[in-house]
Amino acid sequence: MKNRKVTALYLVITLALTWICQFLPILMGLDVENTSISSFDYASVFFGIGGVMPTLIGVIFVFIFYTKDGIRDFLKRCFVPNMECVAAIFISLGLVCLEVTVTQLISRGLGAAPLGFEGLKLIVKNPLYLFYFLFWGIISGPFSEEFGWRGFLTDRLFNKEKLLQVSLFIGFIWGVWHLPLYFYPAQIQHDWFMINPILGLSFIVSCMSAALVYTTIYVIAKRKVFPIFFLHMFKNIILTGAMIYPFSDTYSIVVVPVEIVMDILFYLVFIRTSYYKRALEQAS
Repeated sequence: MKNRKVTALYLVITLALTWICQFLPILMGLDVENTSISSFDYASVFFGIGGVMPTLIGVIFVFIFYTKDGIRDFLKRCFVPNMECVAAIFISLGLVCLEVTVTQLISRGLGAAPLGFEGLKLIVKNPLYLFYFLFWGIISGPFSEEFGWRGFLTDRLFNKEKLLQVSLFIGFIWGVWHLPLYFYPAQIQHDWFMINPILGLSFIVSCMSAALVYTTIYVIAKRKVFPIFFLHMFKNIILTGAMIYPFSDTYSIVVVPVEIVMDILFYLVFIRTSYYKRALEQAS
């Protein structure tokens, strides 16, 4: 019962503080036309603070409710990789690259323009840009969210017999947590909703399907959060981010259903492998 109350309290506080911070600039009438995690306007301060709430509240809860051994385990799972993490990172990269390929093949078949790959071109011209993209890629999702969603919440809810239900629940919460982004024109969630409300709301479904992948990676890495940082980063900067930018409007529409279908297929196929089953048996 205490575990449920702590988990519920985490969810309520995280959602409330995120929504308050990120809706406040809109309610105050601030210019949010170009607001994002990497913009330098007044509204971006509130936007950024709201975005770190899953991690901030998660870490606070760990230090309040965990024992000393639990805190050490949390830090180890987040910062100390094992050999399984290496495999998990490459599996994550392979999946995301495959999703980009399938999305673009379908988009091209519908008459879309080629991908721009501007981010990749910048890195080729000047390799130092790699660190720039890694920095923004890590802090704009992985570090601001995953200490909470996977480091704390998944740890609290982890149950070998109910991983499907747990994953879908976390994915739904994760999707709903993004609600303020629909009101920021510089965010892709806003674009999707303006194109078609159903497409916009299907982002929540994509968070649920993505959560199946995140949990799978979590399991094969023996409950390490470390490779999750990379999976989240790959999704952000490759699938719909700077590495392939600019991408066509067709791509931005097609990517949502493609990601949902491919994430589900990945989950259904991978959980049947002996590799995954061994990892699940060893998870504790």
